[in-house]
Amino acid sequence: MRKILDKFLNIRFRNKMVMSYIFMALIPFAVFSVVSGLVFVHQAQQTAMDHTAQTINQVCNSIDVYIGTIEKTANYISVELTDNEFWKIRSESDPNWKAHTDQIKELLQNIAFSHDEIAGILIATKNDLYVSTGMSRISRDSFQNESWYRQAEKSPDEIRLISDATGRNIVTNQDYSVDDVFSLTKAVRDPKTGEVLGVILFDIRHDIIKKSINSVTIGEKGFVFVTDADNSIVYAPVNNVVYRVNPLWLNGSGNAFVTAKIGAGNYQIHSEKSAYTGWRTVGVFSSDEVMASVNTIIYILFGCILFTILIVLFSSFQLAETITKPIFKLQNLMKQAEGGDLSVRFNSKYNDEIGELGLSFNHMIDQIGNLIRMVYVEQQNKRFAELKSLQEQIKPHFLYNTLDTISWMARDYGATDIVRLVDALTSMFRIGLSHGKDMISVREEITHVSNYLYIQKIRYKDKLNYRIEVDEKLSGYQVPKLILQP
Repeated sequence: MRKILDKFLNIRFRNKMVMSYIFMALIPFAVFSVVSGLVFVHQAQQTAMDHTAQTINQVCNSIDVYIGTIEKTANYISVELTDNEFWKIRSESDPNWKAHTDQIKELLQNIAFSHDEIAGILIATKNDLYVSTGMSRISRDSFQNESWYRQAEKSPDEIRLISDATGRNIVTNQDYSVDDVFSLTKAVRDPKTGEVLGVILFDIRHDIIKKSINSVTIGEKGFVFVTDADNSIVYAPVNNVVYRVNPLWLNGSGNAFVTAKIGAGNYQIHSEKSAYTGWRTVGVFSSDEVMASVNTIIYILFGCILFTILIVLFSSFQLAETITKPIFKLQNLMKQAEGGDLSVRFNSKYNDEIGELGLSFNHMIDQIGNLIRMVYVEQQNKRFAELKSLQEQIKPHFLYNTLDTISWMARDYGATDIVRLVDALTSMFRIGLSHGKDMISVREEITHVSNYLYIQKIRYKDKLNYRIEVDEKLSGYQVPKLILQP
C-alpha cells in the first residue's frame, strides 16, 4: 500500500488531479450502480411476483364466480323440481314419465341455452331414471354406482367438482368432448325428510377457465393453469412446461413463491387455493425473461454510467489543464530565471492562487534584479575604494623611500641627529603601513609611540618629558594598530 501511495505521489500533478477526479467520480457511480442495480432487480422481481399474484387471484375469483353461478343454477333447478312427481316415477313406462320429462328437458334446455359455458345437464333420480340435455347413458348400469353420484350423495349440501369427466357411464353429444369439460354435481334433497332424491350433473366447458386465463398475461413465457384438490390438471394452456411442474412445489408453496428449474429455464411458481372450490390456480413466470428485461435496463444504466465517466474523464483533463497549464508556465519561467534570464515575467488574466503566485514570482525576480544591481554597485565602489587606497598608499611609500634616502645622505655627512630623527619618522611610517595589517604586536606599537614621542621631544625640547614603562610579558600580544598613539 505504501509503495502504491509513493508511486502515486511521484507522478505529475496533472495526472494526480485527473486520477483524483476519476476516483472521486467512480466511488459514487459504483455505489449508485450497485445499489440501483440491486434495487432495480429486486423491484423487477417483486413487480413480477405481485403481478403474478394479482393475476392468479383474478383468475381464481373469476372461476369462483363462474362456479358460484352454476351452483345457483343447480339450486334453482333443485327448488323448481323439489315437489315434482318426477322423483317418484320408477319406470319410463309410467304414463306420467313423458309429460314430466318433457317439461324438465325444456327447463334444462333453456338453462343450457342461456349459459354458453354449460355443455350438458343430466338429472339422475334415486330410482335409476334420468333426464338430460346433450347427454345420455351408455349402458343400463345404475348411476348410483358412479363415483360422481356417490360423492354428491355423500355431501348433499355441497357442490362437488370433477376435473376428469372420462370413465363415466355417460356419452355426450357430438358438439363437445369429455376432454373439453369438467363436471359439477349437486344433490337434490327432499325439504321435508332431507332424503336425497337424486343428483344434478353439469358438464361445464373449459372455456370459462380459458377466458379467465386468456384475459391475463404473465410475460411472454408465463402462463396460468388450474388443478383440482388432488393436483390433477383441470385446464392448462398447451406448452411443454406445464406438465413438468412438480405437484410437490404446489403443495409446499402455499401462497409463497417457489423457484424451480424446468428444462433449461428458471421459473417462479405461485399458486392460490380457492376456499370455495378447493381448486388451485397456479401461475408460472420465467425468471430468465424478467432478468432479460432487467439486464437490458442494467446495460442501459451501465452505458449511461460509462458515458458519464467519459464525460468526467474529458472534463477532468480539461479542468486539470486549466489548473496545471499556468503552473507549468510558471515552472518554465523559473527554469529560465535559474539559467540567468531575469527578464522573464508571469502574465495572468486571473487573480486566483496561481495568479498571486505569479505576482510573487515577478516580485521575487524584481528583488533579485535589484540585489544584483546593488551588489554590482557595491563591487564597483569597493574596487574604486581599493584603487583610492592604493593611490593613497603610494604617497606614504614615496615619502618613506624619500626619508630613507635622506637618512643615508645624512649618514654620509655625519649628521647623526638628523639620521636619528629621520629613522624615527621612517619607523613610524613603516609601522603605520605594516603591509596592510590591522593587528600588530605590543612591541611594535610601543616602538611606534617611542618614535612619535622622540620626534615631539626634538620639536618641543624641554617642554616634553616622558617615560615608557611596559611589562615585557605583554610584548608579544597582538593589539589594533595605532591604538596607543592617539
